[in-house]
Amino acid sequence: MTRGARAVPALLVLLATGCAGWRGDPEPATPYRPDRRDYLAFREAHPELLEPNYLPFMMHRVPGADGGDDALVVCRWPLEAMPLPVFIETPEIPETLQDEFQPREPTGFVEAVEEALDLWERELEGLVRFQRVDEAPDAGLVIALVGEEAPAPEPDLQVLGLTPVARACQVEGYDAEADRYRVTYAVPRVEIYVADRFGLLSDDQVAWIALHEIGHALGMRHHSPIPADLMYEVVRDRVTVSELSIEDVNSFVNLYQLPSGTVFGRVASGEPTSRPPLEPPAGPPRLSMAPFVDSRRGYSVRPPQGWMRLETSHGMVAIDGVTWDYTASFQIVVQRFSSIEEYLDRYAAYYLSRGPVVRNEFTEVTGRRTLALGFEDSEQRRLEQLFFIETGDGRIVVVIADAPSEMAAAYQPWFQETLESLEIWSDPPRASRRSDEAIR
Repeated sequence: MTRGARAVPALLVLLATGCAGWRGDPEPATPYRPDRRDYLAFREAHPELLEPNYLPFMMHRVPGADGGDDALVVCRWPLEAMPLPVFIETPEIPETLQDEFQPREPTGFVEAVEEALDLWERELEGLVRFQRVDEAPDAGLVIALVGEEAPAPEPDLQVLGLTPVARACQVEGYDAEADRYRVTYAVPRVEIYVADRFGLLSDDQVAWIALHEIGHALGMRHHSPIPADLMYEVVRDRVTVSELSIEDVNSFVNLYQLPSGTVFGRVASGEPTSRPPLEPPAGPPRLSMAPFVDSRRGYSVRPPQGWMRLETSHGMVAIDGVTWDYTASFQIVVQRFSSIEEYLDRYAAYYLSRGPVVRNEFTEVTGRRTLALGFEDSEQRRLEQLFFIETGDGRIVVVIADAPSEMAAAYQPWFQETLESLEIWSDPPRASRRSDEAIR
């Protein structure tokens, strides 16, 4: 997306999905609250799932068979519906919204939606496909561009996009032997407003809203809990999102590779039963047999066994849980600085904002000069340990270990074993050094 974007004033915008009180069926009295234990049980039966993902937030809730508990099911367009016929309704822009000196053509908004459709096809590698049609009656999905100011259900909040998915998933029967529901799925219409209270949106902003709403139309029932994801609900002071996150891509690939009607879990129709709290790890630390090797940044480490590993732009992170529900994490960040002091000259204010300092001393890790800091976030009730390791070749390796305050003692041996498994190599090749400089 190369067109210029208009600056966004401080405004909260909502991308709705036909939720309670806004043109849709209300949620059940007992809403489903995803828990990683439910997801891990489902993953055990489906080890082919791509991770990280926010799959539990995509599920549709349907009435249980024979009056039993409600079911959470995969519900999306059937593969035989692809390519999905799409009609884009051109907006009629009133003169009251136009800039008299630089009037806008509605075709730019239509092209923005076309770009959004193309991006979904590319990112999901053909799992979903679209075909433009010239008449609304020929379409399976109408994307209506509305040439008026977006509605404002609350002060300082406007609804820029709406996809009514509350009734999109319909149950036709239940196969008890396969434990799978026979479902149909259809979203006939998406609405995207091309103006907010400050005037017409830019083409890029409309493309971003279209990306999000198309995600709902493809089968995303709720929203991602991760603010960096395209499918997150609310955005403040954010202009455009031009691509899907890894969580977005993995979640939708999983959605379209799982058979429609697959049961993710079941939810009691009455009051939610209390669940026991998550326990800290028990027994001696167990590290992964296979290390995480980062040849570009020159280190390897053995994360705790069973923890999810994720590569980041500056290193890696291992988490006890999943990205949207985890207890503890162990992270490595590699930066280009000649000394700990030079690094902290730039970032000390950021770290000191975490909370009161509970540890501050120089020590050694892998035989290298290291500053150990500890912070306690009293509001979040989490303890964070940081180790700034000076490699002597122009790099600083930052290790961050994070756990709830009440579980910090239980996680400490796991953090210590993982830290002791860290191996730092000599300066990586010069090509890698340039890459590090580019992302610093």
